[in-house]
Order: sequence, then C-alpha cells, then structure tokens
Amino acid sequence: MDSSLLKATHPELNIDWVDCIESTQSAVQPNSLLIAETQTAGVGRRGNRWLTVKNKSICLSLRLSLPTPVSGLSGYALAIAVAVIETLLHFSPTTEAQLKWPNDLYVKNKKFGGILINFTPKNKLTTDVTIGIGINWSLSAEQLNSIDQPVSNIPLDKKPSRVTFINQLVAQIKANNQLFLQTGLHATLPIWQKHDYLANKNIVIKQDNQNQTGQYMGIDAKGQLLAKINDQLKTFAAAEVSVRDMGRNHV
Repeated sequence: MDSSLLKATHPELNIDWVDCIESTQSAVQPNSLLIAETQTAGVGRRGNRWLTVKNKSICLSLRLSLPTPVSGLSGYALAIAVAVIETLLHFSPTTEAQLKWPNDLYVKNKKFGGILINFTPKNKLTTDVTIGIGINWSLSAEQLNSIDQPVSNIPLDKKPSRVTFINQLVAQIKANNQLFLQTGLHATLPIWQKHDYLANKNIVIKQDNQNQTGQYMGIDAKGQLLAKINDQLKTFAAAEVSVRDMGRNHV
C-alpha cells in the first residue's frame, strides 16, 4: 500500500506499512505509525485476540509522547474513541456508529472495531502512549460469521481508500490530543454522549471476578462509567461491561 500521502501529511512521524507482523502494538517504535495488513498475534483489551484479514481490515498502532504524567490521562481512551467517530463523520455525516465504554466501536448492536491504549511513563512529566486501532473494513459475510460475537464492517456508505481514512484518522487523533491536554474531555464528551451505545440500557459490570447489575448513567468528566446499582450511584474507572437485555448479556 502506498503510504506517500501519510508521509506528506504527517512528516513528524516515522511511517511503515507492512504485509505481516505479530502485533503492531508491540512492534511500533517511538514517534511512529505502524500499519499492518495482517497480524499473527494481534490483541485487544484484556488479551482478546483480534482478527485481521489482508486488504480487508485496518490495523495500526500510533506511538507518541505526551507532555503529561500518566495521572493526567484519565479518560484519554475516550478522546481517542471520539477521534474515530469524528473521522467516520468526516466521510459520512449520517453514520450510525456508536461508542461502547471504554473503547469499542459498534453499529446496530454489532462490533466493527476496537481500541487498545498502553501508557508507559518516560519521566515525571512525560508519558509514552501507544494507540492500537483495529477496524473491520470489508470482510466477507463468511469472515464476519466466523467470529464468535456479532460483528460488522465499518458503517460508511461510500468508503474512501484505507490510506485516505487512516490519514484523516491520524490527523483527528493529533487534534484530539491537543484538546485533551488543554481541557481534558470537555470538548469531546458531548460527541461521546451523542454516540453512546450504552445510553438508556441496563448493564452488567464485571470487575474483580464479580458481576454487578445496574442502570447505565453515563460518563463523568474523568471518563469513568457511572451506574446506578441498588439505588446508589457508583463510578468505575476500569471494568468489563455488557448489556443486559431480556435475560441475556451482550458484550
């Protein structure tokens, strides 16, 4: 794939587009964008395997240094998820894409992508951030059905080329980075709320091998999930959440 557009638009990044790699998330170098056609050991959140199909997926990792300690990055994953939504809106203003806390991408109750973010402190004032993004671009029906959960392709009526989409996505991530460093989630939280997959749903929250059932109440200014459980409002900074519907749970 020709990466000349990416290199021209983002000259500050080292950019590589490879045919096959174990995992972009573990291989990407500092100040770099690594894109792979296929991964042999790609991972999602909590170590889940992520399927990538050559020429039919987007699989990338972007590694940057941000001038803030890790403690200043609470809710950062949401700002990156919003960057993906904003990129979809750029190409399809009526997209039905939604965001599931903390960083899954959904459309019509089917997952089409996910985000994985790793933080590594460089010093007291700087954090090394690695952003991994996987998106189903144009998988066949057979390939989609082979996955052990309801999945879909990215909801774009008229798809640009993958390189054009990635180019816009990286630009949006950089813009959201600056907004986050300046104002936290203030600028991006309203967009999240507009595309919130969990809105008005009863949910099951799995944390420390325990399940709690409650009513989803939104996201706070720090990116924490709010849930009403036994008439008490509780916050969760990290947990696995599924939707409770007619006695069945949907991840």
